[in-house]
Amino acid sequence: MRKIIIALPKGHRLCSLSYEVFKKAGYASAALEQAKDQKQLEYNTDCGRAAFLLVRNMDIPQYVDRNWAELGLTAFDCYREYELSSLMGGQAMRGDNFITDLLPDLALCGKSRFCVAGKPENKDFYEKCKESDEKILTVATQHPNIAAKYFASHRILADIVTISGSSEIMPAHGVVDAIFDIVETGRALVENGLIIYEEAMPIQTKILVSKAALKYDPNIARVIEVLKDAIKS
Repeated sequence: MRKIIIALPKGHRLCSLSYEVFKKAGYASAALEQAKDQKQLEYNTDCGRAAFLLVRNMDIPQYVDRNWAELGLTAFDCYREYELSSLMGGQAMRGDNFITDLLPDLALCGKSRFCVAGKPENKDFYEKCKESDEKILTVATQHPNIAAKYFASHRILADIVTISGSSEIMPAHGVVDAIFDIVETGRALVENGLIIYEEAMPIQTKILVSKAALKYDPNIARVIEVLKDAIKS
């Protein structure tokens, strides 16, 4: 019988939390538990029916989408950005092969949520942008597609500036009017003189399931049922 491939996020904290979900469902891996670092990227389960791949969080949606893994646990910012990039980039099939709602939110990201934030003195301008289609809000973010959809849904004209690193310093230098970022404790905002203008949406953690695997491999449906019971208990 072919092993089920499960993609877990690299990084000790989220990897450990993610692994515990599957361990509770009967997919323990002594090899993974004993690993001192994450140099090794593949670990068999003790039952022999599955194997874990340790993958960058942002790459997990692609692993499931392309059937490199049957299941993958990742956060909302990663899978939603991946899905929306297909719409923005005209890649109609991208993100079409995974299902996000077969299993509930695992709540592994604590209080993390997307927020619109900026300098206190710019809050009035943000409010004006919400009321006028003549004002344009310049926003820095690592998640351009999620940000664009959010602002469009709130009828705010936004010039989205895509960055790959920290954005908190940008409003202080007048580069942007606001940032659209993931906030957990808010400490980084405070230290850089920013306040939250609006809380946009929480960061969920979901198990993505390959549609193709679910259709052609009856074992996947059984794994999902076991996971449902494990998550409930």
